[in-house]
Amino acid sequence: MKITGIEIGDYRQFKNIKFDFTYPEGHPKEGQPLEKVCFIGQSGTGKTTLLNIIWDFFQVVNDGYQFSTNRFSISSVSHYETFKASISVHAKISNQEVSFSSKYLRNISDWQVNNDKDIAGSSLDWITSQPTNVRNAIKSYNKLCLYINDSALSNAHNLTANRNDDNRSYIASTDEIYLSNEKKQEVIERLTASKIMAFHSWDGRYLWSYLLNDIERYDESLKKVAIDLIQKNNSFSPNRLSENLSKWQTENPNPKLDIASNCLNPILKDFFLEVDTEGTEALIVIKTKRGKQLSFNGISTGTKQLMVTAIPIYKSQINDGVILFDEPERSLFPDIQRGLIDYYTSLAPEAQFFFATHSPIIASAFEPCERFILHFDENGEVKCRNGVAPIGDDPNDILRKDFGMSPLVPDEGVKAYRKYLDLASRIKNESDTQRKMELIAERAKLGNDYNFPVATLDEKN
Repeated sequence: MKITGIEIGDYRQFKNIKFDFTYPEGHPKEGQPLEKVCFIGQSGTGKTTLLNIIWDFFQVVNDGYQFSTNRFSISSVSHYETFKASISVHAKISNQEVSFSSKYLRNISDWQVNNDKDIAGSSLDWITSQPTNVRNAIKSYNKLCLYINDSALSNAHNLTANRNDDNRSYIASTDEIYLSNEKKQEVIERLTASKIMAFHSWDGRYLWSYLLNDIERYDESLKKVAIDLIQKNNSFSPNRLSENLSKWQTENPNPKLDIASNCLNPILKDFFLEVDTEGTEALIVIKTKRGKQLSFNGISTGTKQLMVTAIPIYKSQINDGVILFDEPERSLFPDIQRGLIDYYTSLAPEAQFFFATHSPIIASAFEPCERFILHFDENGEVKCRNGVAPIGDDPNDILRKDFGMSPLVPDEGVKAYRKYLDLASRIKNESDTQRKMELIAERAKLGNDYNFPVATLDEKN
């Protein structure tokens, strides 16, 4: 399911605005859903609001699916508040156009937030009203939507921290361990059944157990095999243990090899890091190129950000679905930002991506028709236009053409450029040869310091 448009009558900062997320007339992919979308705009123009509207739509879809299959009831219904406003979301799945709006909310005038049956009716009516191929498609996909926002980084500890690093000051009882495992299994079952996933909706401990269940099982099995070998022989023989473990590992491929080669290492190499595929101290162990393992505190914020966002994109299997990503540039140096969109989209090549960003470097990775620039008009209402700068354009041109900003030169830089131009005039009018050479040298140094153009219009004339 991919989003093709949003219509908003009056909602928060939006009033009578439409978004068409399909390729325009004349484009080689004319009429198809945009493969990636970039929302640009100053704070308050509604970038995150648009991501949340799409997320709320997918929550409604998931509600209807869960009720139609009698899996579980709704625990939170705040997303239905969105569709009490005049909002319509349009999507396409299995070549079938679908949409959801307030008309599916029954008895909206006396609708009660806590009345699950009325709420369920809205999404259930929407699901059952769709053709069979739409309902079957929803059922067949692993995940339809993944939402990554600023809460992602808070989950990094559960991914990379040492498994034995327990901050509790007591030893858990057998009952506590049992209840913990029981809760874990319950949450993983709900995650498996759900067609949507967001960091802010699930406890990080369970989220990684769901996504990296193959790694958890592998590490647990490896540990058990090693213990069994020692106990079985009633003695510790390093050579025999190594031989038997190697045989077991040959028969049971290490799932970390896949996530290392196809997900994390392609970006970690830019930090001179890689996944330690033999490490079992944490779910994911990171080491330097020289082989030194890094503790949780030894991994930079930017590296953690990349890891906790890349793994869900790669492991969620969002084939014909949507990935929402708020500010992917967080904590990342410009050189990493430059290839970031290509990296993320390569992890889920069949998915449709929606990014919200303030970075012109990120925005340069999108075609003009994939950029949606949100801005305030003279009345303070939010308007939208598409980009004009070509894909891959200089980020400074993106700032000027699409962000609508003048060059970001501080006052000192402006003064220096004015002096640079003034020197050109003075050189032109200076009759004393020695003084002229001094002015030329002064101007050359200023030009080199600020990377000003070698010649100006005044000089050419």
